[in-house]
Amino acid sequence: MDLEQTVAVLLSKNEQLGQENHLLKSMLGLVKENVELRSKMQSSNTDTLEDITVCSTSVRQATIKGSDRVMGEVAYQLDRRIMSHIFQGHKRLYGFTLLNIPGKIKEVSTHPLTGKVDEGYQLHLIQRHADLMKKLNKVGYKTELHPSFTEFIVNHYGILKERPGESSDQAIDYNNPNFLMKLIMTKAPRELKRDLLVLLTCLCTMADGDRKALLLW
Repeated sequence: MDLEQTVAVLLSKNEQLGQENHLLKSMLGLVKENVELRSKMQSSNTDTLEDITVCSTSVRQATIKGSDRVMGEVAYQLDRRIMSHIFQGHKRLYGFTLLNIPGKIKEVSTHPLTGKVDEGYQLHLIQRHADLMKKLNKVGYKTELHPSFTEFIVNHYGILKERPGESSDQAIDYNNPNFLMKLIMTKAPRELKRDLLVLLTCLCTMADGDRKALLLW
């Protein structure tokens, strides 16, 4: 490996570590906030407890309602899009996540009664997964980081409670990459913006590839 290649590898690794550091800081902040809230609740009397609980609930609802949930929806839609691409012949994908793809590939390629593995089908799924990851890696997706990040975003923000009407202004906005990019830039915490934009870019890449709408229901 020559000097230029070494530098490129180091820069790439540094970027990855930076992304992981941002994510860990964000998670730590949420945990710290939760611990502090519990501490306040335990040290207060009953009336104060009720006030804090109501306040906390209101803040949480304000945090994840409306447009904020769209960020969780983007992450969720990317998760489902990747699953549908890899496991193309499977309509029911309950329990399939970005974090358990290898295990699910093994599961669906194994006969439920005989336990015999269809090695040809297993190889086919492995190759579909590898090809897709190679494509998404080109737009910033990191297999070591973004599956966990996607799960974190969905759990934190939730997803849309109701589907927008097919021809509604919301449906038009939610399928507009520029609208979603601006939403992330204005609503997301600074430490999450870069990786949320990576998820959005991946979703746009997949939508462009299969010539379907950005968000599918």
